[in-house]
Amino acid sequence: MSLLPGKTAGGPLLRTVALSCVIVLVLAVAGCTADGDEDPTAPRSFRDCGEIACTGEIDGARYQIRLPEVWNGTLLLYSHEFRSADPFPPAFEEPRTDAPVAGDNGAANRLLEAGYALAGSSWSRNGYALREGVQAGQQLYEFFRTTVGEPARTYVWGESLGGVVTELLAEREDWVDAALPMCSTLAGTNPNFDLALDIAFAFKTLIYPEMKLTGFASYAEAKATWTEMRRRATAALSGGADQLGRLMLVSALGNQVWKSRDHDDATIESRIDAGMDILFEVMGYATIVRYDLEQRVGGNPSTNVTAQYGQRISAKEKEEMAFIDPDGLDGLLAELEAAPRITANPAARKAADALGDPTGKLRVPTLTVHTGYDATAIVQNETVFANRALRTTGRSGDLMQIYTTPPPKYTGKGAPYGAGHCNFTTDERVGAISNLDRWARTGTRPSLVDIGITMRGTSKATGFDPVFVPGQWPAEREVQ
Repeated sequence: MSLLPGKTAGGPLLRTVALSCVIVLVLAVAGCTADGDEDPTAPRSFRDCGEIACTGEIDGARYQIRLPEVWNGTLLLYSHEFRSADPFPPAFEEPRTDAPVAGDNGAANRLLEAGYALAGSSWSRNGYALREGVQAGQQLYEFFRTTVGEPARTYVWGESLGGVVTELLAEREDWVDAALPMCSTLAGTNPNFDLALDIAFAFKTLIYPEMKLTGFASYAEAKATWTEMRRRATAALSGGADQLGRLMLVSALGNQVWKSRDHDDATIESRIDAGMDILFEVMGYATIVRYDLEQRVGGNPSTNVTAQYGQRISAKEKEEMAFIDPDGLDGLLAELEAAPRITANPAARKAADALGDPTGKLRVPTLTVHTGYDATAIVQNETVFANRALRTTGRSGDLMQIYTTPPPKYTGKGAPYGAGHCNFTTDERVGAISNLDRWARTGTRPSLVDIGITMRGTSKATGFDPVFVPGQWPAEREVQ
């Protein structure tokens, strides 16, 4: 047929569909097994984009469908990353509203060449929109099933907040056959926003006493708070040993990583620069995203009443802080101990939980992928999720978690993979789908060797790290 791989209407990064109104016909002998059951590996017939609208809108959510020349019967349903409801720091660009079908266009084209059908949707509103993301996925699947064709298999996948949506769909919908949540906050809303509060609380106490932590009256107030935070942090960076020690303690408190997308930790200077990158990123969620979340749940859902910050400082961090300010750490911890703590609004906290936290009740093969150094969705989210899966179902065999880490040195050119939020290569994305597909089709978990080979792909470069261990959640009480 004339449908070319990767060609769809809509979007400057997408090519236009050129196709004829021809339906792929599958010979009966190729589509049936000996006992008359459908062969799940046989090509599937489908209606192409000359017959249906492959771009459009469903209840306020824009969608896109991309179809291969010959469909292998598998639908990959993608949920996109978190998108702020308003312009987000540091660039404050306008929020995206497009409907991607993969994490990057190169991955989309290669998956189409392999015979997968791809579908993705924006959500009816941006922001911390878990419910809207789940609804968009449900509606797009139904639209695909009834207008394009019935998939033999449907795999859900997504990144960042879309990875949480992915897991919620996998736990709730019987049409899901496998799941690939990537770089996701799988520990849930409240644990992650409690950690963001920890960072903001420390910055307020140690550097910016007038800073508002919760109850922002408007987006403009939250943005102004972030902007002033950045100004004061930049001033503190050159303000002497005491101010630099304060900044280092703030960065350490959420067990935040010391590698960012742009700065490694090869020197103490690069670690400090990475700490600044991470601080600005996390504080965007502690201000602008917190404002959005509080509007949704009717108040502040976060607390630090039981936090014991002194227990979160590693031996290496203590050594480096002592190098900068030999006598400062004990005094700074005493300031944190004496500062008034923040209490959550119980109804808001309950409402935040109800937005949709993964339960770990695995139903299908589930492969998670995370960069080892991610300040936005810390890698310890994977530890919490694994514990939940084991505790709730005992089906740890249905979960495989893999990690990528960056090269030892990359300051000045940026990490090619493994550091930063959702910083994966095209080969890593395609390789993850390949392994998930084999697992779902055969029932056999991928081997580490298979994963290493497929995630290297054509570039022969990957951050796949088979010995990386994410560690425990960076708080005193285990997240349930």
